[in-house]
Amino acid sequence: MAQIFQDLFYSFGNCLSCFPGSPTLKVNSRSFKILQLLGESNATQGGFSYVYLVEDTSSGEHFALKKIRCPFGAESVQQAMREVEAYRLFRHVPNIISSFDHAVATERGADEGTKTVYVLLPYYRRGNLQDMINANLVNHSKFPERHLMTLFLGVCKALRAMHDYHAPPAERMEMGNEADEHPGPSGSGSGGRGGRSSTKRTEEEEETEQERPLMESENQLGQGGKIKAYAHRDIKPGMSLITVTYKSSANSPRAGNIMIDDTGSNPILMDLGSVAASPIPVTSQSVALQIQETAAEHSTMPYRAPELFDVQTGTVVDTKVDIWSLGCTLFACLVGKSPFEMRSDETGGTLSLCIMGGDWRFPDQSPNGAKRVNSIQVAKAKAAGTGGAGGAGEGSSGEPAISEPIREIVRECLKVEPAERPDIHQLITMVENVIQNLPGGDYDS
Repeated sequence: MAQIFQDLFYSFGNCLSCFPGSPTLKVNSRSFKILQLLGESNATQGGFSYVYLVEDTSSGEHFALKKIRCPFGAESVQQAMREVEAYRLFRHVPNIISSFDHAVATERGADEGTKTVYVLLPYYRRGNLQDMINANLVNHSKFPERHLMTLFLGVCKALRAMHDYHAPPAERMEMGNEADEHPGPSGSGSGGRGGRSSTKRTEEEEETEQERPLMESENQLGQGGKIKAYAHRDIKPGMSLITVTYKSSANSPRAGNIMIDDTGSNPILMDLGSVAASPIPVTSQSVALQIQETAAEHSTMPYRAPELFDVQTGTVVDTKVDIWSLGCTLFACLVGKSPFEMRSDETGGTLSLCIMGGDWRFPDQSPNGAKRVNSIQVAKAKAAGTGGAGGAGEGSSGEPAISEPIREIVRECLKVEPAERPDIHQLITMVENVIQNLPGGDYDS
């Protein structure tokens, strides 16, 4: 708790250049006015990250400014810079967020070893997917299935760019953080706009697979090397309204990482601090423990794949972890919360055991998997002359039913064995077929 108050003190102490005027700060050569706090979450190496809505004092344009506090010097700065690297790596992908600029600064009043990484990002006024889910919960409404599956398809296509990575044409990017770790006179990183640096990491060959810079693979690509996939490892809509109200804690996620663009039609995948190279062979117990610890730190539990809870030596951790998270995310959009949060609440069992055992079901299913039949709804349906259990297009509780093809997508994603889940290409084909057959016209790919 003391750490949180200290960070808040440093946050506002660093931002308040004049008091009692508006809080302002500089990122390299640009000045921004802080308008409001948009969200916060735990960051790597014991720090915290905050996202602020800011306004460029020159143009009046709005941005999201992410502040990642790095209390343990070079090690935690390097980890934060992996997120900056990921923004560059995927900046050519339409459905993945990219950064405009970044800087590394020493906090006012802090010791020299405590750094803060600032990342300037686009601001999406519609918020994230969880905001839409929460609005549905409050208004007792549902996503139109076609709109939901179109958004879901956009997330899948963003992940396809990670799982089947191709570098942008005729372009190579090199990444180092040595220049960023020495702030200029204004306290900002000296990497300039975009933060490029040609400095190489000198201990790259000594790092484990989990610790290597993301950009290593891209440099290989620029030289005609082998294409290497990436996994996001923390796909989620956010924290449900119920969880926010009753279960908030210091370790709870406070924001989702699937934003909605200003048109309301396209999802934007963000929060790339969890991105890792894939696949990762688990060659020893130490590697297994490292992957498990990283997952516990970066992968939100209700959406975390079962193979990340108990990593076994001799296995391979790959992009199928994201397929599992996509299934949980789709379920949350349909029902209001993760399938395993719902099941854990129903049974009183632990969340991790529900996940590792694949223990979940749709709200209108009985324990044996069959749909429950509500006799009152049946009687009402007969009286209305529909003759169905709850009426056409309704479930046993009178709520709109979930289409069977959409249920099947969730089931396929939530197979406990990674090898039984579809890959991202197979999943996209399944989703496109579902959209094609939903009311509202043909799907145009």
